[in-house]
Amino acid sequence: MSTWVAALIAVAAVTVTYFTCIRPMRRGDGHCAGSGENPELDRQIAELREEVRVLRAQDSLDAGQVSGGKSAPPTDV
Repeated sequence: MSTWVAALIAVAAVTVTYFTCIRPMRRGDGHCAGSGENPELDRQIAELREEVRVLRAQDSLDAGQVSGGKSAPPTDV
């Protein structure tokens, strides 16, 4: 009995996925991010990716993983 329930749940999931995702994409109603169809969205995504890149670089510098150019020599006190 539980095998049939699992099979029905799987069929329902595939059906919902088809009607909410695949069918609209095939008809051209849906839009994928970064597909070039929405230049404003593409610009926002590019800005956010650049911001993430800058934040990761800053985090690496703060953690001392990347040399930021000339560093001061260690001093003995």
